[in-house]
Amino acid sequence: MRDEQGLLLERKKYYRNTLLKEILPYWMDKTDPQSGGFYTCYNVFGDRLMSKEKYVWSQGRCTWIYSKLAQNETLMMDETLKNSCRELALNGGDFLEKYCILPGDTAAFVLDEENQAEVMEPYGSKSISSFADCFVAMGLAAASVLNHDRKRVERAYRMLGHAAEQLKNNTFRTAPDVLPKGWRSQAAYMIMINTSYELADALSKFELFQEAEFAREICRYSIEMELKHFLTEDMVLLECLGADYEPLDTLYGRHINPGHTEECMWFIIQAARWLGMEEAQKTALEVIKKISKMGWDEEYGGMYYYLDRDGGEPKGSYLKEEKDLAFGAWRDWSNKMWWTNLETIYANLMGYLYYGDEICLEEYKRYHDYTFRTFPNPDKQVGEWIQIRDRRGLPVMGQVGGRLPVKDPYHLIRTLILLVDLISDEIG
Repeated sequence: MRDEQGLLLERKKYYRNTLLKEILPYWMDKTDPQSGGFYTCYNVFGDRLMSKEKYVWSQGRCTWIYSKLAQNETLMMDETLKNSCRELALNGGDFLEKYCILPGDTAAFVLDEENQAEVMEPYGSKSISSFADCFVAMGLAAASVLNHDRKRVERAYRMLGHAAEQLKNNTFRTAPDVLPKGWRSQAAYMIMINTSYELADALSKFELFQEAEFAREICRYSIEMELKHFLTEDMVLLECLGADYEPLDTLYGRHINPGHTEECMWFIIQAARWLGMEEAQKTALEVIKKISKMGWDEEYGGMYYYLDRDGGEPKGSYLKEEKDLAFGAWRDWSNKMWWTNLETIYANLMGYLYYGDEICLEEYKRYHDYTFRTFPNPDKQVGEWIQIRDRRGLPVMGQVGGRLPVKDPYHLIRTLILLVDLISDEIG
């Protein structure tokens, strides 16, 4: 254990330096100086802005990231940098309220260069994603804590309530991956675990305890539904189910996203520790180990992007209404994504430091080695990672299925913050 502690203390320094010296310097100036908001539509290399459109879920994510950085003590940021993060967070909160939230407290999907919400076809609507609603709510809530803005956190709470209602009546809007009518999305319950956890914390800081309790109950409900319906007996988390929570046997209905599973499981562990849900923690730990092994590419290393629920390449026929989704999963299944590997690193380190699981330690090590060897940009003048690579590790150009056409700092910066905090909390 002593040797592992030494390794992890060195890793803590490494993660901190990566964040503060490489990643943050890239992102701090990626803002629109005239109209506000954050630019995120960069190419895979991070050296060219491809569009000045502003995807709203990235605006919420960026606001959340800078809010958390402004409040973080473990990173030992100097006051100048911390104040810069605070300013970006507060400006982000203002931007969300002014441009991103539509009447009825729902979020737009994307803004044009003049910050006007675009009507998304073929839906004929500006608001097509409950995921965007959730990320905006998290951004607002995190920013509200910085300047004690009660009205802002109350607005975030209303957005949470709308999303919770959609979750329960199966009208949760899943763009950019719009599922066939009636299908249920695992990701909807997953994002609600995270959103309700974050909002409960912010609401409690304003002594809005009744509202915080509502958020807690949404969190508990979402965990229970995940584990009851989407998790199979052999510890595989399905991404989609039918209207009555029945398993599907089409290609996209059968597919799983191993990195999504890892992220969801650490969401569950984080929230279940807070809620006192012991069995949920145990189950999530077993899933982390199962999927870390199942998702690993034995030939080239790293985590596959998509798999069939029985492992390997996605398979099966597909319905007309799932054709595009199915083709994307089949085409991109063996790609290596920065975020899936990052979430797996954190989930396994959590499994080791919280529960002493040695399998998690070994998985943490091999995913760390692969990830920090594969994704950092060799051009140190850029700093930001090349986030998408093919199975052999070559950069992937163009859009990949299941992703917005953006490069935003969310998964990388969040993971680096969480890793530093986790090691500090559990070791020192």
